[in-house]
Amino acid sequence: MSPLRPALLAVLLLAAQAHAQTDEEWLTIQGFPEDKTGDLVQINPTQIPWQNQFTMEVRVSRSTQRSSYRKHPYRSFKGVAVIDCGTQKGWYLALNYYAEPVWQGPVTAREEFKEDEAPVSFAGIPGEPARKLITASCKKR
Repeated sequence: MSPLRPALLAVLLLAAQAHAQTDEEWLTIQGFPEDKTGDLVQINPTQIPWQNQFTMEVRVSRSTQRSSYRKHPYRSFKGVAVIDCGTQKGWYLALNYYAEPVWQGPVTAREEFKEDEAPVSFAGIPGEPARKLITASCKKR
């Protein structure tokens, strides 16, 4: 791993966390924000250039407990994803997990990833929200 990668991750995550967002700043890709018990996929539509791709904040709340890429139990997560419009793929750089839905309570686990290690996907959520997220994000560019 490049020595600049951890520093870049730290800067991106600090910037994301420092920018306090209201619910109005999140674009809903799947689900209904008022339904705190359902599946919900949202993005902050602000894109940050990164190499020849861009990053964006993603937050997901699940209707039931799930296991993370590294087997941590969670009900919701917030993180930073890289979107590559050339390949129509996305992957996570880092994710913060919560035991409660809609990002309530303390962070229970944090995971950082290498390129293509954690693809943007939402297993068990109908309607292909990952494809919708990538397609909509790339149209904005």
